[in-house]
Amino acid sequence: MDSCVDWLSIDTAAAVQSDVHSLATLHKGDRGTVSAVTAHSVAPLAIGDGAGAGSTITRRLLELGFVPGERVEVVEEIRPGGDPIAVRIGSSIFALRRREARDVMVLLEPPRDP
Repeated sequence: MDSCVDWLSIDTAAAVQSDVHSLATLHKGDRGTVSAVTAHSVAPLAIGDGAGAGSTITRRLLELGFVPGERVEVVEEIRPGGDPIAVRIGSSIFALRRREARDVMVLLEPPRDP
């Protein structure tokens, strides 16, 4: 676990008042700003996951650039099922499974008018 957990977690009262959602719940075209990366998801272990897989995924997301304040956009969902999703963060695009994306909390931007 990181030594500074304050910037990894969000204030749940503020999250309820604002439009903060898990990246895993967003769909193609949704945009926003990363508000937090949590290590609190309860994802079932899959083949190849180690004992500390949750914290490993969180650490990897942070290393890839999913840090608070960074803009993010869901650019594609694979059909059927919508898993994985293609996510633009900065100038890079990454494919994430929804179980991995659950750890990223996003403050949504209002939708654009066409």
